Amino acid sequence: MSIKNGYVETQDGQIHYRSCEGEEGIPIVFFHQTASSSQSYERIMTLLEGKYPTYAMDTPGFGQSFFPAETPTIAYYVKILLEAIANLGVTEFHVFGHHTGAAIAAEMAATAPDRVKTLMLEGPVWVSEEQRKVKLKTVVKPLVIKDDGSHLMKVWERVTGLDADHTLELCHREAIDTLRAGERWHEGYVAVYNQDSYAIYEKIRCPMLFLCGTNDRLLPFFKAVCDAYPKATHAVLENCGTYALDNCAELIVNEMLPFLGVLRPSD
Repeated sequence: MSIKNGYVETQDGQIHYRSCEGEEGIPIVFFHQTASSSQSYERIMTLLEGKYPTYAMDTPGFGQSFFPAETPTIAYYVKILLEAIANLGVTEFHVFGHHTGAAIAAEMAATAPDRVKTLMLEGPVWVSEEQRKVKLKTVVKPLVIKDDGSHLMKVWERVTGLDADHTLELCHREAIDTLRAGERWHEGYVAVYNQDSYAIYEKIRCPMLFLCGTNDRLLPFFKAVCDAYPKATHAVLENCGTYALDNCAELIVNEMLPFLGVLRPSD
């Protein structure tokens, strides 16, 4: 594997990223779920190696990127990540987002239509205002660090409960990512459920690919957005769940490549 790690400066701090070389001219940029990191994309990046240049970014507050001074919004994530991508010398690109990363990718496509060529989402977040209010009350649960260490077990229970198909190594990685985000890990969810996804999607003009696993908790949102945007390309990933990037990397890449190949201009 020839994935490289690096840092790129932004006005508010350094963004950590992973990158891999490829022959196609337009790179693919990946954004991760809460509370993961760019490490979750390593299998997919390896499968794409030699095909497309790839970059996987650590969202501010996660992985090895800087912590924002204030509670971030999706718009803030997009602004900083667009700056980071530009500072890497990347002018136009395809975007791929998973869960929280899908919310970031969608708003990026709406915000920078001149730079984002295609939008690919695994587990898209497309929720009504009423659903968002419910999610903010039920899903957003800050991590409280306690002297008896009980918070460590809470994190472990969370990461092992997200997907029935997991290895101990995968859950260990995800637990470390959550603990690194610490008492602010939930801010990714706060940002997602304060985003007006309906309004964002209305502004998207580039081709879209929607993916979701049959065991993914976001499957109802996926079905809803597919109904709302029937012209988008979409596919269901059988027996895939929250950890689809690791467990179903081949299935995801097998959907990405035809989608990108069909849309590639004659060259």
